[in-house]
Amino acid sequence: MAIITFTSDFGNRDHYVAAVKAKIFNYNSNIQVIDISHNVEHFNIAHGAFVLNSVFRDFPKGTVHLVSVNSLGDMADRFVAMRLEEHFFIGTDNGLFSLLSDKTPIIVELMVDKNIINTFPEKNIFAFAAVSLASGKNIYDLGPTLPADSLRKMHNRKLKVTKNLIEANVIHIDAYGNAITNISKKNFEEMRMDREFNIQFGREEFHSIQSVYDQVDSGDCAVIFNDLGLLEIAINSGNASNLMGLNYDSIIRISFMPEI
Repeated sequence: MAIITFTSDFGNRDHYVAAVKAKIFNYNSNIQVIDISHNVEHFNIAHGAFVLNSVFRDFPKGTVHLVSVNSLGDMADRFVAMRLEEHFFIGTDNGLFSLLSDKTPIIVELMVDKNIINTFPEKNIFAFAAVSLASGKNIYDLGPTLPADSLRKMHNRKLKVTKNLIEANVIHIDAYGNAITNISKKNFEEMRMDREFNIQFGREEFHSIQSVYDQVDSGDCAVIFNDLGLLEIAINSGNASNLMGLNYDSIIRISFMPEI
């Protein structure tokens, strides 16, 4: 069965999510629509990219991902379909797609009547394009091809690395208040080389990494590598963001003992 995932900043109090799904099912009632999240922070492209990037590769190749985060934020933004890492994406070229992968995409511009003011492109444009791809239509049939380097660019936070130091950032605060950083386990192990280390943020310092949250007592801080392989700072049965003053972009430093 063909799959379309749906990610948006619509929330769940209004009719918007249902209206897009209704349109999809009117085009093809045999398609399976899977919600990734509709609680992306309003207009927050970085949040939407993190959520989508965390899970899209877990779906079968050929899955179509319909994305609506700040879709009408800039009148100059185009509506596009994209093939990337053997997945398809439908949405606005507002920078979000550039945060998903370093691989080169195939991009086409979705054809839109410029004389019509469209306040709900997810229903009136994206749904049809998503169903077309999920039903086997060639991406090149949806509109003119765009150069891969024309995709609107945004940049993920980059690590600052020296011989004995990694400086990173919090890139996401999840619903539990856990602070997820851009330090991967691979980055950490390559730098560590069995050396002792010190993890520092604000006035806090830690010298160990746990395997699971409950390796520390309730209310204590656990530093772990999560399912995404990223360093995460959490409070067992608590909220690390609130209790430790961690927010998006907070700086995390890991220093390693110099080699003798």
